[in-house]
Amino acid sequence: MFDALLRMHLGPLMERLAEMETELEDLHRRADSFCRIGVCQEVDAASNTCKVSHGELLTPAIRFFNPSAGEQSESRIPSVGEQCLLLNHGGGEGGGQSVALFGLNGGQFPPVSTQASLTRRLYQDGTENGYDHASHVLHWQNGPTAFTGSRESIDLSIGPARRARTPQAIELQLGAVGIRLDASGVHLSGPVVDHQGRVISTA
Repeated sequence: MFDALLRMHLGPLMERLAEMETELEDLHRRADSFCRIGVCQEVDAASNTCKVSHGELLTPAIRFFNPSAGEQSESRIPSVGEQCLLLNHGGGEGGGQSVALFGLNGGQFPPVSTQASLTRRLYQDGTENGYDHASHVLHWQNGPTAFTGSRESIDLSIGPARRARTPQAIELQLGAVGIRLDASGVHLSGPVVDHQGRVISTA
């Protein structure tokens, strides 16, 4: 009789505890899927979506973050193989309510700068730009064309042609031919120097 009475009073409590255990398991599962590391497998630039693998699963086409997306907007399409943080904001298990936050370096895409003061961007074709806030030097290079600027000087080169400028002087150089302007005057260099077609100096 006592056992029956005990079961009668404790039965609803035990059932509620079982329900709570199921709810906790569901919450743990949802928490595990809320934030994961993933890898980009496909990209559709036209729709600004991608598919991301995480573990053995693959998301459907989902959106990815851009550096900015307002009146001032910037687009950056992720690369296949790039790592990301997969945020499941909807809490579902299908991945359709997830968004991808790219920018995690990995073995396929290591960091382009390991210097604390240097912010650097490298493009797929080899073009690069960077700024070192310690030395105050801005650098940009696209194939044979390069620019370097600091608080003291600027330097622009295109193949063998070079132009440099400081507060004290301006220099133009093309191979062995050059001109320099400074406070002391105009200085010409090269195998032949002429003025209005008349040779005035030879090496």
